[in-house]
Amino acid sequence: MKKDLNMKVNVLPVLTYNFLHVNDSAITGSDINIDKLVSPEAASIPQGISVKRVSFTEAGELFRQNSERILVSTGVPGVPNGDTSARDASQAVRTGMGADVDDLMESVGAMVDVYTVEEGVKANEPVILNFNMDKGQGVLTGQVIHAKRDSEITVIMDYNSEADAEGFLGVSTRLLAEDGAKINLVKAQLLGRNFTHFDDIGGACFTQGAINITTLELGASKVWTGSYINLAEKEAELFSNMGYLCRGDEKLDINYVSDHRGKKTNASMQFKGVLLDEAKKTFRGTIDFKNGSSGSAGDEQEDALLLSPDVVNRSMPVILCQEEDVDGRHGATIGQLGEDLLFYMQSRGIDEEEAKRIMIRARLESVARTIPDPALMQRVQYYIQNIL
Repeated sequence: MKKDLNMKVNVLPVLTYNFLHVNDSAITGSDINIDKLVSPEAASIPQGISVKRVSFTEAGELFRQNSERILVSTGVPGVPNGDTSARDASQAVRTGMGADVDDLMESVGAMVDVYTVEEGVKANEPVILNFNMDKGQGVLTGQVIHAKRDSEITVIMDYNSEADAEGFLGVSTRLLAEDGAKINLVKAQLLGRNFTHFDDIGGACFTQGAINITTLELGASKVWTGSYINLAEKEAELFSNMGYLCRGDEKLDINYVSDHRGKKTNASMQFKGVLLDEAKKTFRGTIDFKNGSSGSAGDEQEDALLLSPDVVNRSMPVILCQEEDVDGRHGATIGQLGEDLLFYMQSRGIDEEEAKRIMIRARLESVARTIPDPALMQRVQYYIQNIL
């Protein structure tokens, strides 16, 4: 199948000045090859977890059935100036990249694997999905991870190919953590440098539910990634940790949102990355305290290391607030290696190039070490060491 792409994605929850070029991004392309519409099967499924393959539309029914809980509102009227939520109103659950991804998935008939964890089940082994991409291959597919009350699941997705391979991989992953449930999602992107890739995440947490997301974006030439997690009810939690590396003329576009609706919800989003050569990166990170989220806390921090005068970095950390009793923090640390640090290393026999490699590895491996699968963790660390 050949497909033309013309999509608006990663739209900020509220618009800002157009001249900043961060309000949204576009995925365009003609005759994109898509020859596979299903996910790889997991090598093993832990006891208490079932999997069912359905259409993208059918998979969204789970979220439609729970829409009143996911989109809970205190009924206070009014939205922020420049609010963009209406454009994604058609989604079964809102995602970071937005409705255009859903439209694409439905138009081509992409299939979705629905993983359901039964009530009270704590899976002691992860579900591992290996996307071993061939040269020229195009894949578009999705997953839904549904953790019922007081259950826990870990899902690991490994996107990989040969270093010089080209192709296309688009993935949509939607999550629902019911009361007291926990979902741990790990995605490691090690695709060839000529790949085009997008990764869209969306989900919701009910009372005392938790979603933990760990992502590494290390390959592919053009990457779009987004996450929108709705902390719908009391004491729901989100922890997100991303590491990224952009080199050559690669482009990376990010949009992460934590939507606080329940009382005493908590979100922490951390981003650590490195830009080299002529790479371009846009980061959007939003903490949105809706009316009724009193006692909630949110923290987002980006640490970007720029190792070339020719890189382009755009960072837009945002806090939206309709509630008084909240604790919101955000920040971005962006810059080159400090002269003091370089002098310190050089005084101990470490030249500037080796100092850069040490700092790059330190940033990325701090995220890689959190991968719960030892084999994948070691392979990611080996990948990092060999691309520098």
